[in-house]
Amino acid sequence: MNGDKPKEGVSVKEIEAFAKKHRFEVFFCLAFVLACFFTFVLWGPGWSIVAASIGAIIGVLLAWKMTDFSKMVFSFIFKQEPTIQLVLGVVGLILAIFLPPLYFLLLGLHGGKDLQHWANEIYNQNKPR
Repeated sequence: MNGDKPKEGVSVKEIEAFAKKHRFEVFFCLAFVLACFFTFVLWGPGWSIVAASIGAIIGVLLAWKMTDFSKMVFSFIFKQEPTIQLVLGVVGLILAIFLPPLYFLLLGLHGGKDLQHWANEIYNQNKPR
């Protein structure tokens, strides 16, 4: 009879396989969920809104520097051994808990950079010749 029932839930192996395949997406989603929750618990949403706004302004004004900075940070992380990468990931999640406005600042920085990038790209495509 148990063979006829559809399987309920997800197995631990399936979760591990998904997390290994999509480790960056899992890390960033978990960090943003933690930052969102703990910004209400510890800081209040005002600080996160201010941090995201400041980040967006800086990201728009210094888009090329943000690109260089992001590449530098990610190349540093990827050069580390897997154990060190795991430790850096745990530290990142702890920062999401205790300093959530920092994550909103980073979101603003990258959002501003991408807004500036896309605006320039579309403008250059549609520019009269």
